Amino acid sequence: MSDARIEEIRARANAATDGHWGTHYDGKGTYAVEVRPGLDPNQGPVNEGVVATLTGEHGDQQTYQNARFIAHAREDVPYLLERLALIEALVSDFVDPDPCWFDHHGYCQAHGWAATDPGCPHGRAKALGLEETEEDGS
Repeated sequence: MSDARIEEIRARANAATDGHWGTHYDGKGTYAVEVRPGLDPNQGPVNEGVVATLTGEHGDQQTYQNARFIAHAREDVPYLLERLALIEALVSDFVDPDPCWFDHHGYCQAHGWAATDPGCPHGRAKALGLEETEEDGS
């Protein structure tokens, strides 16, 4: 992945607190996003720290949804980055290194793509930087 934004996202994900994150509701409208939340039979709810606190009104569904989003981001973002890397690698294996060339209708004759919207998938993959280069071992 050569996209600088992807690398920035990966750096933020790697810098965030490790571990499973979950939410705890105080019953009054405040949600805490906690690291490794659990329940100790002797102590009650336990965790290894609070990542974020979101305050809303009692029964506020939006605050609840925001807290869930933040808690799940700890595992969702790395998962999506890994899936993206796998998909980009797969696409790069299928991209034809030959350049697109278009007829008077705008159809790519090099790759047999007879549509203009969406355009030739080889050209779209190359525009995203997904083609293999000689440095990649092609």
